[in-house]
Order: sequence, then C-alpha cells, then structure tokens
Amino acid sequence: MAGELITQFTDHEGRVSRLIEQFQNKPDLEALIRVYLRQLQDVEDALFEIILERDLDNAVGVQLNVIGNLVGQPRTTSDDNRYRTSIRARIAINLSDSTPEDVIKVALLLLVDGESFKLREEPPAQLRVTVLDPLTSGDADLIEELLEATDPGGVRLLLQFNDTLALPADKLTMNDDTSGAPATGGGLGDTVSGQSGGKLDAVFGPE
Repeated sequence: MAGELITQFTDHEGRVSRLIEQFQNKPDLEALIRVYLRQLQDVEDALFEIILERDLDNAVGVQLNVIGNLVGQPRTTSDDNRYRTSIRARIAINLSDSTPEDVIKVALLLLVDGESFKLREEPPAQLRVTVLDPLTSGDADLIEELLEATDPGGVRLLLQFNDTLALPADKLTMNDDTSGAPATGGGLGDTVSGQSGGKLDAVFGPE
C-alpha cells in the first residue's frame, strides 16, 4: 500500500547461502561476497536510521522540529507528543479542501483525549465548533488557530467550550459552619455565614 514503510532486511550476509550450486562450497568466493554483503547491510542500517528519525511517529526533539518546518507548523510546546499532534493536524490542513468534513477531521486529530464535540454551520459565514467535554488534549488557543486555518476564507470559526465552570469538586463545597469562624476550605459561601472563598452568583450552560 502506498505510504507504508518498507521492511528493513537485517541479514544480508546470510544470503550467501543462496548462491547457485556452481558457486557453493567455494570459501574464497563466499568470503569476498560476505565483504560486500556486510557493506550493503551497513548502508541499509544507516538509511533506516535516517528514515525512522524522519518518521512522525518516531521522531523526537530536533527531528520533530525539522518535520514541523517542512509542513509549516512551528513548535509552541516543549512536549513532543503535543507537538506531534499539531504537526498531524497541519498536514491534514495542507491537504484539506476547507470543507466542514475537513474541519471535523482536524478536530478529531487535535482532540486526542477523545473529547466529544459538535459542529454547526451558522449562515451566512460562521462555523461553530463546540467541545462538549472538559478539554484535556492541549492548548485551546492552538486548537482554535488550527481549526480556523482549516475553514474556508471569509468564514468565521468560533470554538466554544461547555466546561466554563470547570472547578474541582472541593471548590464547590458549601460552608455550613454557622459559628462565624473562618472557613477551612476554599469553597463557596452559603447564605448564612459566607465565610469561604466566595459566593456562587450564576452558572451559564451551553447555548
């Protein structure tokens, strides 16, 4: 299949046993052939080392930077896995036709932790992507930038999150201490003492 990595052969020297009958059992000839087969093995090993270092799944550090430069995706993080994800997205962008399906494809590449999302076209020229789960896959600004690079020119892209109030559970704990003593936690105050970190004013849900 096109695009698949060729298989590395690791025993060229062993092929000396495949000589045709008239050249077998000739030690001097076999010794000469083994010299060339060892050289061939060294060349193949070196080539595969280069190939694997340039393979996106295996590249790290500076090797990833080279791939990123080739496809037009600068590094914005020291995390190689995050950078690898943005490179994959940039490759998809470079190959895209800026259709909603392409935006979905890039979103799937970027949301590597499996966050669910929905896409909605809003005439005359707006596309809204709503991430339905708390975002853990990466930098929201970078995700928005790459999605915006996917959508067609003249179309505004909005990236929206439903986890606006993404506070830890202990920060949502009400303080029911009526003694007036300072609260021990950082949760929300109640209507009696209000001694903790603050009071909940409102919660906004998805549009």
